[in-house]
Amino acid sequence: MVAAGLALLPHAALAQDPGAGPNAHHEAARIIAAELAMQEASSRLNALAAEQPAGLADSVRHELAVAAAQYSFRQAARQEQLRVYELASYSAVETAVIPLIPAGVQAPIENLIAALHSLYILAGIDEYYLVNVHFNHPYTDAEPLSALRAYYNEASRRYGIDPSYLASINFIESNFGRVKDTSSAGAQGPMQFLPSTWTQYGQGGNIHDPHDSILAAARYLVRNGAPYNMRNAIFQYNHDFDYVDSVESFARAYRADPGWLDRMYYWNTFG
Repeated sequence: MVAAGLALLPHAALAQDPGAGPNAHHEAARIIAAELAMQEASSRLNALAAEQPAGLADSVRHELAVAAAQYSFRQAARQEQLRVYELASYSAVETAVIPLIPAGVQAPIENLIAALHSLYILAGIDEYYLVNVHFNHPYTDAEPLSALRAYYNEASRRYGIDPSYLASINFIESNFGRVKDTSSAGAQGPMQFLPSTWTQYGQGGNIHDPHDSILAAARYLVRNGAPYNMRNAIFQYNHDFDYVDSVESFARAYRADPGWLDRMYYWNTFG
C-alpha cells in the first residue's frame, strides 16, 4: 500500500536561518498554556455534561457553552501542534524544551517528533525547519472520534491488535478520513486500500466506510503477522521502514497518554 498520508505533510515554508530556532522558554510556555487550555476546556465539558437544562432558554445557554468549550479545546490542540512541529524542526530547541515541560507530556511529544521525522524522511524532506503546518481540513470531514475509537476497539477485540496502531495508520493515511482523494497508486478510503487488496480483505464492505476500512486493515495486519510481529505487519502495509517507524512512534504516543488521540484528531483542521 502507498500511504496517502504523505499528502498530510505540511508544505515547505519560506526559507529561514536553520540556526535561529524558536526560544526554548517561550516554546515551553506555549506548550504549557495549550495543555492548561485543554484541561480547562475538558473540565468545563465534564461539568456541562452533568447539568440538566430546564427550559428552552437554559438549553440554548447550555448548547452554546458546550460549543464554546469544544472550540477552545480544538484551538488549543492546534496551537500545541504548531509547537510540536517547531520542536521537530530544530533538534537543539527540542533538547532544550523537553526538560521544561511537564513530565507527563515529555514522552508523548518525543514520540510524536520521532514519528514526524520518519514521515519527513519518507517524503524526502531533509531540512525539517522548512516544514510548516497548514490547517486545511474541516474538522467535521471525519467521523466523530467517539465512533472511530469504537471501531479501533472493535477491531482490537476481534483481531487482537492494539487500537493505537489502527489510530496511527488512520491518521497517517488520511488524517482520520479527511483526505478523500484516490492516491497516485490508486489507493482509496480512510485506510488507503488498493481495490485489489480490498477484494481480499474488505469482506464485501465499502472501501470508503471508516468502520469497514478499519476492520479490513486489522485483518490485513493479522494476515501479515500482527499482533505478534507488528513491524512486519506494518511493513507489508507500506514497504518502507520509515513508515513502520512513524506508525510505531505515533502509536507509542497514544499508549503513553490516550488523550493525545483527542488532540491529534484536530491536527491540520479548522473550524
